[in-house]
Amino acid sequence: MTAATKVSKGAAWMILFKGVERSLSLVSVVVLARLLVPADFGLVAMAVSVIALVEIVSTFNFELAIIQRSNPTREYYDSAWTMNILAGTGGALLTAAAAWPASVFYSEPRLIGVMLILAGAWFIQGFENIGTVNFRREMNFSREFHFLFAKKLSGFIVTLALAFALRSYWALLLGTLFGRVFGVALSYALQPFRPRLSLEKRRDLMSFSGWIMANGLLYFLTTRLSHLVIGRLHGAGGLGLYTVASELANAPSTELVAPINRAVFPAFARMAEGSGRLKEGLVQTLAVLGLIALPACIGLAAVAEPLVHVVLGERWAGATPVVTVLAFAGVTQVVTSTNYLAYLALAKTYIPPIIGVIQTLALIPLLFALGGNGAVGVAQAQLISSVIMLVPSFYFMRRLLDIHASDLLRALWRPTMACAGMWYAVTTMAEPVAALTGDGAIALQLLLLVLVGVVSYVACVALLWLLSGRPGGAELYILDMLRRVAGKLPLLPAQAAQRK
Repeated sequence: MTAATKVSKGAAWMILFKGVERSLSLVSVVVLARLLVPADFGLVAMAVSVIALVEIVSTFNFELAIIQRSNPTREYYDSAWTMNILAGTGGALLTAAAAWPASVFYSEPRLIGVMLILAGAWFIQGFENIGTVNFRREMNFSREFHFLFAKKLSGFIVTLALAFALRSYWALLLGTLFGRVFGVALSYALQPFRPRLSLEKRRDLMSFSGWIMANGLLYFLTTRLSHLVIGRLHGAGGLGLYTVASELANAPSTELVAPINRAVFPAFARMAEGSGRLKEGLVQTLAVLGLIALPACIGLAAVAEPLVHVVLGERWAGATPVVTVLAFAGVTQVVTSTNYLAYLALAKTYIPPIIGVIQTLALIPLLFALGGNGAVGVAQAQLISSVIMLVPSFYFMRRLLDIHASDLLRALWRPTMACAGMWYAVTTMAEPVAALTGDGAIALQLLLLVLVGVVSYVACVALLWLLSGRPGGAELYILDMLRRVAGKLPLLPAQAAQRK
């Protein structure tokens, strides 16, 4: 099986997983939003905002260092597992120590118990079998799918059951704790590798992963800093609204982009030996992401109002403008996510922290200027800083891989123009569709607008592709991936010619 075939099948498996995961998450949010109140979500989000900083400081992603190496020995696996345990233990202790100060900062005494439970969950996760990284490294994404899906499903079932029984934030906490315990047990059941305590390769791992930790710290500052500002200024209710709105708005840029990137990174690591191959692979991946994720981001912004009403309910109406702004911010994540993979594949792990510093320096004054406007102002600050971050990101890609504006235009012009056509169609139909009344009118409005968006986007993409002479690229890749998922569709003539 060729590398391209493995990547295609891997992307299909990971997209399938994210589709299932997103479906479970959507059901979970819908049910929990009706069983719990915004303050319940906000209380947990307060704890996570504090814990995220501790987690970044003690999380090094040693798995990526193993994937990046062509032939890692057992000592790398053992050292990575041991260091994950140490990091999990240290993170748990720091979380427990931060419980009381966090409760004072937020004036919320319930945070102490919340953070102690999350500290225990963190400690348990550190023992997960490092051998599961081989699912990705060997591009065995069917096994990866089953592993990730089982972990997600177990937490989903337990959390919903506890929510019905307890009707409080404890359902979220205990569901998380159970999910970590089950995930560790499952990792040893599915992977025969048995790690041993060792620190022999600690320096090699840290030389790669130390910069990843630094980048993670900066990522925290550009994301969780917003949560700290809202929680401090607007309390648990305001933070709960922003957290759920962010979860909904970020779905396209995370749940569609992440699975594809998860599948292509092992291939990028192998392509890094030849910069020409890596450049072409990056541009092709960006074209695929643009074709899939850009319309999801823009479409979500276009239907934000009925979507919030249908998914979250009337009491979450204030989330609508936040969802709209953050959905546009997600576009920047789509077009820069492959850059990060290239930096790791080339072992240039010092570059993402540089970009992170620039974005953080832009975000902080924006939060001071706009944070007083509540969740919408914070979302606007995130959007502006994300746009600013595009400049250094593509500067480094030009320096490393000689990627020019013409390469980006080649990858993204058709989906960008099709998104413009979709936006026009949906916003034009919004007013007449809003005139619908009766039971279930809002749900019907959402359904009709989504259908308008899908049909108009597909039609625009198809027309532009035909007018361009049916070139090989993202459109053919998507058709090929769909064929692999279905397992029965024959190759189109253009696909067969491209493979030859």
